[in-house]
Amino acid sequence: MHKYVIKRLLMMIPVLLCVAFVIYAIMNVAEGDPVYVVSADATEAQIEEAREELGLNGTLLERYFRYVKGMLTGDLGTSYVSKRDVMQTYLERLPNTLKLASVTMVVALAISIPLGIIAAVNQNSIKDTIAMVLALLGLSMPNFWLGLLLIMLFSLKLGWLPSGGYENGMLSLILPAFTIGAGLAAFMTRSTRSSMLDVIRQDYLRMARAKGVSERKVIRKHALRNALIPIITVFGVQFSNVLGGSVLAETVFAWPGVGRLVVDAIDQRDIPMVTGALVMTTMIVSIVNLLIDIVYAFVDPRIKSQYTK
Repeated sequence: MHKYVIKRLLMMIPVLLCVAFVIYAIMNVAEGDPVYVVSADATEAQIEEAREELGLNGTLLERYFRYVKGMLTGDLGTSYVSKRDVMQTYLERLPNTLKLASVTMVVALAISIPLGIIAAVNQNSIKDTIAMVLALLGLSMPNFWLGLLLIMLFSLKLGWLPSGGYENGMLSLILPAFTIGAGLAAFMTRSTRSSMLDVIRQDYLRMARAKGVSERKVIRKHALRNALIPIITVFGVQFSNVLGGSVLAETVFAWPGVGRLVVDAIDQRDIPMVTGALVMTTMIVSIVNLLIDIVYAFVDPRIKSQYTK
């Protein structure tokens, strides 16, 4: 197993290098010159001096290799706008994103697992229909629209929850987490139902019922456990997406996460901040995906045997 983990970690290196190059190339062809953001009213001489100071002289490849040299030593550069270290700024925002992603996934799982099981156990019944209609509604509602509705109801009308920011601790997390989690729960409900239907009528479950095992125990202990692999896969993908930054929800609720950091940096043509933040996010998402693969081995021993070959 450890050989597999080391192999996956080594595979992250070319991925991070490719991500950094793609970002550099895209930012290079984007409209506007970042030096004018920093020196808007400067003379030509001052602009050339600023360009030299920011490392904007030279070709794209020259600038990229300079960046990679710093990246390999843990230096992701300095923001053009704030003049702060990119790594430090990113690490300050990362806990907010991790909090939001974690609570969001708890909300999504709390809704999707029971709803998906109920839909599968009661296939083609009114319960199944209601569950699938709710899932369709969740998939159809845009995050920003749902977020605004929740703010109007729970913040403005009822006054129960804060409308944005992060000063109120866990209370500030409830609305943005539910806003993002509702869409994820809808998708995961459909996946849970589909996965449960694949196993719910297998022979080993009939055998368990014939032995007198209660239906609740059959579903919870046998069916759900064997249906977990697709559910874990969907969970990993959705968790990675949230870690990448739920920009719309973060903007609606003024949540200071990584998503808003990247969007603000793109608006300001802050190349070191954009590149550093996306490289770090890519690395974290890759680690999360690796952890999900390791979880597979604990859920299904057959997968562990494949890793150890």
